[in-house]
Amino acid sequence: MDCYITFFYGVIIMKKIFKFILFLVVVFGIAGVSYQVYSNVRHKTKITNVNKNKKVSIVALGDSLTQGVGDPKKAGGYVSRTKQVLNKKGYKHVTTVNYGIAGQRSDQIDKRVQNNVKGLSSSLKKANIIVLTVGGNDLLQSLQSNALVDGKAKFNSRMKQASITYQAKVNRLMNDIRKENKKAPIYVFGIYNPIYVYFANVDVINQYVKKYNQITSGVVLRNKKAHFVDITPLSYGQYKSKAQKEKLVESSDEVTFNPLDILKLDDTKGELNNYISPDDHFHPNDKGYNYMTGRLVSQLFRFNDWN
Repeated sequence: MDCYITFFYGVIIMKKIFKFILFLVVVFGIAGVSYQVYSNVRHKTKITNVNKNKKVSIVALGDSLTQGVGDPKKAGGYVSRTKQVLNKKGYKHVTTVNYGIAGQRSDQIDKRVQNNVKGLSSSLKKANIIVLTVGGNDLLQSLQSNALVDGKAKFNSRMKQASITYQAKVNRLMNDIRKENKKAPIYVFGIYNPIYVYFANVDVINQYVKKYNQITSGVVLRNKKAHFVDITPLSYGQYKSKAQKEKLVESSDEVTFNPLDILKLDDTKGELNNYISPDDHFHPNDKGYNYMTGRLVSQLFRFNDWN
């Protein structure tokens, strides 16, 4: 009898978890994820033979993170900030083109490259730095379509297949970008979990954010002059230390917590992650885009394959 009680209890808990996941992905979504504020970027690598009078053309493409959704300055997120940082470093001839469109998956971004939508392919040909944000909406679609699948094993099986499909799509996207420009380095941002600070115990979201980042970084590393830009720390915001993260986990209960309570929490305390916009609770705010800019600029000077 005890084993049957345990079994049925487990089924009930599993259904609650999957309903909870569905709520999370529908309401909040997954945003496409070492702290270093862009205004204080330091580089250990000494750069030599730098021509600061050269023309630097940055072409950015991707989803809402490239478009700059959540940026309170309405300035285009990390794209315009990167130009500002390079200008301050003495690069006076920097141009940027922003081809970010909110909500787009890897295959939709790729279609724009293939069809030269709004001159995207033409711009890529002229770029000497290419920046891409991808993966967040692919993961969101997978979670949404599988959140109510009956059983953990079946859910994981379908998510595994979705991961394989994503890998093929992002690989095709990288190949198509490279067809347009064989020389310019490509910098690809990872994704993060924007609601971690609310639901630190919901391991399934972190699990697949990590998985998709591994897929993206793997594809990137197999391409010449391509670099992965990790922004996972945005998930944790100001909760940087091990003790702070453990406290978040201790205060989170994904089984008994009512997801609708988060709406009341938002009304009284706003966004709990200091790097995320209070307007939608998953895109970066000013501080978040500064962080993304810092990570990108750090990688630009680390590899220095555009200078």
